[in-house]
Amino acid sequence: MLRSLLYCMLPLMICLSSKSNKTLAADKIPLKVATVCMNAVEDTQANLQTFFSYMEEASAQGAHLIVFPEIALQQNPGWGTSAYKPTQEELDYVRDSAETIPGDSTQKMVDKAKDLNIYVVFGMTEKIPGDDNLYNASVFLGPDGIIGKYRKINVAGPSVGFNEHFCWKRGAEVGVFDSPIGKVGLLICADMLYNLGVSVAQKDAEILVTASAWPSYAGDIYEQSTERNASLTQLWHVVSNQVGSVGHTTDYGHSRIIDPNGNVILDTGSAEGMVIAETDLLIDAPVVNVDLTTPVNPSQSIAATWGKIKDIN
Repeated sequence: MLRSLLYCMLPLMICLSSKSNKTLAADKIPLKVATVCMNAVEDTQANLQTFFSYMEEASAQGAHLIVFPEIALQQNPGWGTSAYKPTQEELDYVRDSAETIPGDSTQKMVDKAKDLNIYVVFGMTEKIPGDDNLYNASVFLGPDGIIGKYRKINVAGPSVGFNEHFCWKRGAEVGVFDSPIGKVGLLICADMLYNLGVSVAQKDAEILVTASAWPSYAGDIYEQSTERNASLTQLWHVVSNQVGSVGHTTDYGHSRIIDPNGNVILDTGSAEGMVIAETDLLIDAPVVNVDLTTPVNPSQSIAATWGKIKDIN
């Protein structure tokens, strides 16, 4: 009963959460976003196959953008709390599996994105030729290639109880990128804790996208941070989080899509999977090859979300 009621209310919820009252022009359609909850493994090729599977499913459901978690391309066996120092073997894996951007895996993702005509954000460990530093990076790409990359600014070190400083160097620049589906601002995990979304919004981002690997024991802080970054910026916030065993800790899951008022529209829960929803952000229909000869009722389209609606107590 509750689920049916929420489906009926969803168009109104999305309308009320709009940053501005937008009219659906003849050549415009609502941006449809997907977010994935997954447990990456220490095998890049296996993770790519998981990406491809979700991309195919999201494309079949009409999504224009799909988001994967932090470090989901290679995983990190040494990740853990500040009390744990990664072994040399774990550090070697992080270094040996690191890739350049662009590189082999990003090209495979671009090729798949082109086949499906979809845009993608995912997390990975980045290396730079001639530089010993590695970066925790988020990549934004689409059918025409790599649009941008963001290196995590708030690397989670001892000050917040983690050991990421053993693996990655801190990034220096906020990541906001123009694209055919709008101006996308990228965050990674702990960036939410420091409300980096505000800085991203100040660079005129139209939507926040966060790749995350947030631990289960701080799930309440995750929920507060994901919602706060949306409400503070009055932007849609799409968050993809890992779930299950990640290195030496357990991740929370709950990938989610949050409206500009901080309301959780969809949430995967604590299991692997994907949710998809339409936003009130408008994009050019030709960008995603939509046939506008068939009339679409915007309210019906928005209501046709796919996934699990967060329970409201």
